[in-house]
Amino acid sequence: MDGGVAAVPEWTELGQEGGLDPLGMQRPIEVIYQALIPGISTITLRLRYYSFFCWMLEAYASKIGNTDPQEFRIFHRRCELLYALIAARGPYETGVTGIEWAQKQVAKIQGAGDPNVEIAFADGAHPDTSGDRYLKNKAGAFGAIYSTQMQDIGLVLLGTTENPVPVCTERGLALAKAFAEILGDASETILDAVASGKVSMATLDALGRLKPGALNPEGAECRLLIQLLLGLSPDGSGADLRRRDTMKMLLQLTASRGAKPRADDAKWTWLEAEAEPGNEGRVQSLWTLYQLSDLLRLAYEYIMDAGLKLLAIEPSRHLSLGALVTQLVQSASLPNDLSWSQFCMDGSAEKPVRQLYAGMVQAKADGNLGDQVSSAFALIAKLVRRATDLQTLIDDVLPAADYFQSLRSELKFLAAHSQASAEAVGTLIIRDRVIKRHLWVASRKFRNQRAYTYLMEPADGLLRYRDDITLSPSSPRLDQALNFLSDAKLIDERGLTAFGQRELAPS
Repeated sequence: MDGGVAAVPEWTELGQEGGLDPLGMQRPIEVIYQALIPGISTITLRLRYYSFFCWMLEAYASKIGNTDPQEFRIFHRRCELLYALIAARGPYETGVTGIEWAQKQVAKIQGAGDPNVEIAFADGAHPDTSGDRYLKNKAGAFGAIYSTQMQDIGLVLLGTTENPVPVCTERGLALAKAFAEILGDASETILDAVASGKVSMATLDALGRLKPGALNPEGAECRLLIQLLLGLSPDGSGADLRRRDTMKMLLQLTASRGAKPRADDAKWTWLEAEAEPGNEGRVQSLWTLYQLSDLLRLAYEYIMDAGLKLLAIEPSRHLSLGALVTQLVQSASLPNDLSWSQFCMDGSAEKPVRQLYAGMVQAKADGNLGDQVSSAFALIAKLVRRATDLQTLIDDVLPAADYFQSLRSELKFLAAHSQASAEAVGTLIIRDRVIKRHLWVASRKFRNQRAYTYLMEPADGLLRYRDDITLSPSSPRLDQALNFLSDAKLIDERGLTAFGQRELAPS
C-alpha cells in the first residue's frame, strides 16, 4: 500500500456483546490511521520490547532451534515473565506484561534479606498452568501483542508451515545483536534462568539495565530503534516513510508546545493547520481525513444517543420508527426553507470544527437533547464543507463499496440530496443513515457472529430501547507513538530533549 492506504473495510468488533461500533463506521477510520503508524498498536506499550523480543528470537534460533510451537511458547512466555520480574525491581515500570504478577512475587521475598533467594516462575509462565499465570492469553505478550506489529515494522518473519517459529529479519538481527552487546555475559545468565524457571533477587538487580525505561540514548540499540521509529532505515518502504512523517510531526508539535502533547492535541492541531506541500503534507492531510471521518461518525452516534434517550424516557420504552424520527427532526430545528446545500453554507457553520464538536459534547453533558441533535447537524454541515478540499484524497483512500458507511459514502449521499430541504435531508440521515443503519449492522452481527448488539431493537412493529451507546473518539495510536518517543529519550514532559532536537534538526 505504498501509494495510499486504501483497503476494503471489515466489521469492527464483530462478535462482542457491547454494541461497539453500532453504525459500522469504525473500520474505514482504522484503515487510515493504521497505515500512518505501522508497527505500533494501541497495546504495544513499551518500545524496548522490540529489542528484547528480537534478542529472544535469535537466542532461541541459535541456542535451541526446536520448531515445536509448544516448546517455543513455553520458552518465550518464560522470557516475558523474567523480563517482568526484572522490571518489578526498583521504580515502577508501566506497560510491562505480567508486572503485577512479578511485583507480588518480588514482594514475598524481598524482605528476606538474602539476595540469593530465588523466585520460581515456571508455573506462572506456563500456558496451561491451572494456577495463577501472568497472562491468560496463551500466546503471551509476543504472540498476542507484539509479533504482528514487529512484522509490520520489518523486524520479524512470522511462522510458516515448514518452520512455525518466528525468526528475525536482517533488521531484527541487527537489533538483537545490539541488545546482546548490552547483555554481554549476562545472556547466558538469562537463558539459564529461563531454562530452570528460577531467578534470584541478585540476578534481577544485576539485570536492571534491561528495564524498559533504562534505554541508553547514546547506545547502538537506541539508535536502531530511533531509525525504525523515524523511518531512517536505508531499505525503508512507503510504510516507513508514512511513520517517519507522523513521528516528525509529533516531534515538531512537541517542540512548538514545549511539553509532551496528548493525542487530542495532535489531532486538533493537524486538522486546523494548513498542510505543507510534499509527502509530509500528504500525511498531514491523511490525519485531517482521519479526524473528519471520526468526527462524522461521532456526530451520527450522538444523534443515535439522543434517539436512545427519547426511547428510554417513554413509559413503555417503545416508539414507532416514524414517531422517533419525527421527534429527533423536531429537536434538530432544521430549516425547511433552506436546501441542504444552503444549510451547509449557512453562517452558523462558520464556527470552527472544534467549537461545534465541543458544543455537541456539552449539550449531551447538560442533558439538552435538542441542542445535542442540532449541534450534531451543525457539525455535519461543517464537516461537509471542510471535506470539499479533500475530495480527491477521499476518493483515493476510501474507494470501498458504498455499503461500508464512511465519510466518502456520506458525502456522496448528501451530494445526491443537496437540493432537498435541510429538514428533509435531516430526516433521511436520522432514519436511514443512523437508525436503519444500526438495525442493519446489528442484524449482520447477529446472523454472522451470533452476537446480539442491538441498542434499540424491533419489537411488534415498534422500536424498543435496549441499551445506551458508548460515545468516544477513536484511539489512533498517537499516545503509544508519543510514549515510544519518550522511551527513545527524544521527548519528555518538558518537550524535546537534546536528542530529540538533534533528530529534528535539518540534515
